[in-house]
Amino acid sequence: RVGEMMQLAKPDLRVYIRNGMSAADQVSREIHENEVYRLIRHHWMMEVNLTEAPKVIPFPAGIELRPFVREAQEYLVFQAEDEAFRDHWGHVPGNFNNWKLRKIDREAFDPTLWHIAWDGDQIAGYAQTRYRNEVGWIGNLGVRRPWRKRGLGEALLLHSFNEFYKRGMLTIGLGVDASNPTGATRLYQKVGMQIAVEDVIYEKELRPGRDLESEE
Repeated sequence: RVGEMMQLAKPDLRVYIRNGMSAADQVSREIHENEVYRLIRHHWMMEVNLTEAPKVIPFPAGIELRPFVREAQEYLVFQAEDEAFRDHWGHVPGNFNNWKLRKIDREAFDPTLWHIAWDGDQIAGYAQTRYRNEVGWIGNLGVRRPWRKRGLGEALLLHSFNEFYKRGMLTIGLGVDASNPTGATRLYQKVGMQIAVEDVIYEKELRPGRDLESEE
């Protein structure tokens, strides 16, 4: 099937299959390794279980939170997210309409769970949170490049913890690439999060060529 589908790709593009599975699933891992898949990435689901109100820290000077207003801000948040994740493994430029379908057009979407940090008329960072499988979920936390290394990510994360705590949600989770280049795993461990589940990602190359992410 993949051999047929790959004919739809431009002839100079690299084609590969990727599969994710639990790191503890030795049978699946051996099957993939026997079929010449190679381990390329580790992915963690991290959690924290709050026993008291989480501490909060001040936002960097000049940064303020404002309520998320969908019609006026949705495209700006999309752009900020696309920029913030440009450094991440496998990132390709996003599509606004697809992004809206996945994130905002969901029936359960709650705009009060999106925390947007502004520096004047610029989005500096954001935390897109929601409920998932009966836990508070940090779906996407990002800080744009000019505002990094100033404590904004930690401030947004702790603010999100506090908002869940006020709503009675004590277990909070997120997913992260274990090799995240922006130091996210260190931040999550710093605020008390621990690895709850580890997954691994295997890849098999079917045709060498140009990676889409290399176009950015």
